[in-house]
Amino acid sequence: MNSQKLKLGLDYHGVVDQRPEYFAAFCRLATECGHRIYIITGGPAVKVKQYLAAADISYDFLFAVADYYQALGQVEQRPDGGFEVAEYLWNMAKAEFCRRCRVNLHIDDSIEYLHWFSTPFCLYDRRTAAGYISPGLCLDFTKPPAETLDDIERITAGLTCFV
Repeated sequence: MNSQKLKLGLDYHGVVDQRPEYFAAFCRLATECGHRIYIITGGPAVKVKQYLAAADISYDFLFAVADYYQALGQVEQRPDGGFEVAEYLWNMAKAEFCRRCRVNLHIDDSIEYLHWFSTPFCLYDRRTAAGYISPGLCLDFTKPPAETLDDIERITAGLTCFV
């Protein structure tokens, strides 16, 4: 394991919730190695926190897009009890959070967010549990968590954040 302490962003819907046992082990190991785990989600935070606690998934910080914009007063309530946030604000929120917090790598299953990212981005494929960073640069989330974390440490050592 690398001595560089990383900040890793993990999307909740489509990544963590697809393989909770794997990500519980992965997050526990990453935290033990001194890395910080940021769970980044649409939200709402209260429901995600309940799920993470029940699944024994450790993390350092949770960022929920819906809660963030609610706090800023940029959420429109719908008559059905739901809410709306302008699409461009929603799509750029994760990227802005990662940039501000200097996240070293964000793992997400939604390619529509990639356009907004300057932080290195790993596109997670739910079907294969593969993560694509760039052509020829992939992560295999079917490997044991320690091997995947080693790969992330090795790969991020060569990545540049454009912040």
